[in-house]
Amino acid sequence: MMMGLRREDSLLIALSWITFSGFTLGFNARIRVNRENAEFLSFQTPSRNRTGILKLIRDPYSENIYAGTLHDLYILNSEKPPALKPVNVSIFDLECQERPEDCEYSISLLKEGRNGNPLFMCKTGTEFTKCCDVSSEHVPVNCTEPWHPSHISEPSLHVGDSLYYTLAIRNNGQTVLSGLYRWSMERPTLPLSTQNEQRYVKILANQGYLPLDGKVYSFYIEKNWDQNPETPVWIPLVSQICLADRGGNKALLHNRWTSMLTARLFCGDEKNHLSYTELLDVAVLEDTEWQNTTIYTLFKNEYNLRAVCVYKMSDILHVFRSNEFTSATDPFSSPRPGECVQNSQALSPALLRFMGNRPELKAWVTPAQNPLLFSHHHYTHLQVDRVESSNSENGYHDVLLMSLDSGKVHKILDQDGKPFIIAEYEPFKTRTHISSMLLDSTTKKLFVSSSSEVIQIDLRNCSMYGNQCQPCVMARDPYCIWDWTECSHNNRSLKQDVNYGNEFICEKDDRTIRKRHTLSIVSEDSIFFLKCPMESQHASYAWYHQGMRRECDLIERDCILLFLKISSMQEGVYECIASENGYNWTVVEKYVLVSSGTDTRTSHVVLTCFLFLIYVIY
Repeated sequence: MMMGLRREDSLLIALSWITFSGFTLGFNARIRVNRENAEFLSFQTPSRNRTGILKLIRDPYSENIYAGTLHDLYILNSEKPPALKPVNVSIFDLECQERPEDCEYSISLLKEGRNGNPLFMCKTGTEFTKCCDVSSEHVPVNCTEPWHPSHISEPSLHVGDSLYYTLAIRNNGQTVLSGLYRWSMERPTLPLSTQNEQRYVKILANQGYLPLDGKVYSFYIEKNWDQNPETPVWIPLVSQICLADRGGNKALLHNRWTSMLTARLFCGDEKNHLSYTELLDVAVLEDTEWQNTTIYTLFKNEYNLRAVCVYKMSDILHVFRSNEFTSATDPFSSPRPGECVQNSQALSPALLRFMGNRPELKAWVTPAQNPLLFSHHHYTHLQVDRVESSNSENGYHDVLLMSLDSGKVHKILDQDGKPFIIAEYEPFKTRTHISSMLLDSTTKKLFVSSSSEVIQIDLRNCSMYGNQCQPCVMARDPYCIWDWTECSHNNRSLKQDVNYGNEFICEKDDRTIRKRHTLSIVSEDSIFFLKCPMESQHASYAWYHQGMRRECDLIERDCILLFLKISSMQEGVYECIASENGYNWTVVEKYVLVSSGTDTRTSHVVLTCFLFLIYVIY
């Protein structure tokens, strides 16, 4: 689908495309949110021990959140002080009593529960794995021992009583067959043989309306067998498998998938020979009509640039129905390759041999809109929330929540493929790696975890936009609306313009935001500076004195006006004016009074430190 290019040429095209594309996220977040202007709920592990990756799981039957590591399980305790409370699930109590010297077990799988239970957990020892439902009292129930291999990887999915899980590791020094497995009490089902390394990202299922409608979809990447340096290292794929698949006969594909079809995912711009091939994360917005389900995917390319591509399930279904393969034309009429049948063991030997070669469809799955490109934001995780809106043509807005490798989180509005970074959250005190993200779409809370801490971000906290109509509207935050008295998530009013952030919808007599000026007394000939916080990163800032515009130095998050030797001629009122989308407002108003005394003169040490700060930043 993509013609080959030299790496140097493709990099030049990619950078040019990103620079000039109308769908680029090359700008900063409009506002920055940290612990100074917002409240984050922080949950620390006991003694703040670093426990490794904290994977977050939501109890589907309550608001409880769990965090799991390789050896420990915690529940978020919202009591004061909030903390991660250890939870003990005694899956291997009997085995440990019989062989205490060999009692080393790790959590190999942790996922949301089923049948009224908050969790499903697998623990793996030296010889075998045991998987159990975990009750609300944290007691293991309905335990089973999955068939070989013993170590289960992410992702996983329950469909009825069957567990679909993936494997992409080495076991006891031997390469284990990677791919999608199914464990049920009837029989296990194994993946088709492949020598290529695979990394699975997401598993979806649709049970359909009729017994043969149900299918499972897997999103993953596979190592490219072509070692040509001009080809991508990873190939992004989506596969389809029938829920009714029970494997082939004893001679062909016994206990292996007989219905697996594979198609390539394309993310990029074909006309400009730009592609992203390493799939990092997948977020799904399911619809009551399965074909209307929307799939958001986070990719990166060989130059470490990121992109988000959006696929419609209807397009994926269309590709799988095409039944045109990259291999020679198949001679099968009915059933067709990949068609769901009542008895897969009765399929013809010719069809089973054809399916054993992992047939790939000729058509590629293409995005439903232009990709969202990121020139310098290195995102690692992706969550997507659909927010209802009373003044949107579609009735909703899609909001992307993306973690950065620095430990920050971006809230991004996706408006028909035209992204807008609403806010940049800084939930952690120091730079860190976010190991997991979990969105509770019911409470509109986002949970992010590091190696020792879980932070809760309230996506509906609108106080960070101030107490005026204009900044509330210009934020373009679908969670927030002006309710005549404050910026709130309460939808009692239609004072919001998410599409354009047009502040003209605010009342005409309320269009000027003014701050009460404060007084600063400064000694003549001293060093002095005025500081204006940059509330919006999309606005331009300048100081005004006696009708004259004074440009400022942008340092960190402030607009600084520096006086190296202030005089009485510079006395008076100074206003810091912000301008955004044709709207101006006063951020700071300061009255400067210059005195002839020397007791308030700024020292040379202060000047030295201030100039050093400017030097470091620039």
